Amino acid sequence: MLHGKNVIAWTPYGRRDTYSILIQYLKRDVERGIVDEVWAYMNTDPIGQEDDIAYAHQLDAQYDWFRIVTMPDGVSRRPGPKQRNTGFAYRYMLDPNTVYLRFDDDIVYIHEDAITNLVEKRLEMPHATAVFATTWNNAIVSWFGQQAGVIPKEFGEVGPFCMDPMGWANGQFAVDIHRLLLDHVEKGTVEELYMYQDFPIRPGTQFSVSCFASQGSLYASLPHGPGVLVPDEEEHWHTVHQPQVTGQPNILIGNAIVSHYTFFPQRGIVCGTDILDRYRALADRL
Repeated sequence: MLHGKNVIAWTPYGRRDTYSILIQYLKRDVERGIVDEVWAYMNTDPIGQEDDIAYAHQLDAQYDWFRIVTMPDGVSRRPGPKQRNTGFAYRYMLDPNTVYLRFDDDIVYIHEDAITNLVEKRLEMPHATAVFATTWNNAIVSWFGQQAGVIPKEFGEVGPFCMDPMGWANGQFAVDIHRLLLDHVEKGTVEELYMYQDFPIRPGTQFSVSCFASQGSLYASLPHGPGVLVPDEEEHWHTVHQPQVTGQPNILIGNAIVSHYTFFPQRGIVCGTDILDRYRALADRL
């Protein structure tokens, strides 16, 4: 627990290759008493992802703090991209005494102070729908990082847009910023990349939801039913719809660094480098 609140880290789960890195950081923070439970919300295909599914069940058998969560009763899979189905997970997130931390399954680094700082800011800022970590390889975060001088503009200038052509789609830009972060992690100087201030995100601004903190009290009192997001696509609901309903901005905090591996337009270039191997080596040394 932190500040009298339970902390549950959850992930729309699908990919063993990157989640096997993420789980080592979550295990570290469970053992430090920062995280109480870890949930894997299964967003897998029964055919073709047998190894991914087996790995989740292996973790479930191995750790008493790990829980597999499946699609709620009474809902059916949406056609199209898998992320259309992750919004149903919030029907489980109804405890007002719990802070829920969402991590993409390809978050491959969590700074040792990130979860504590994220939860503390979440509790300090109850007006925001979501409080976002400084997620490395997130276009809007990269834009803020360039304004703050922690990401060089020589890598390519990023605009303040969720799917900016440089910050979201350019593979070489992703490689450059990952190597910048990895060099700081390996030298023990990650704090030099802190932005040391928090940034309000204008209501209605789409923002990649790779890592954020929310509270069960938000979902328990929704007008269409407990945990029922309308519209049900979670990124749109958290970053566009709900902030416009409340008139309150979401918040990006500058001292909670995590790293997101890749967006699909970047994937071909990023996966052809040693980036993932370097992240795995760091996780293996925890």
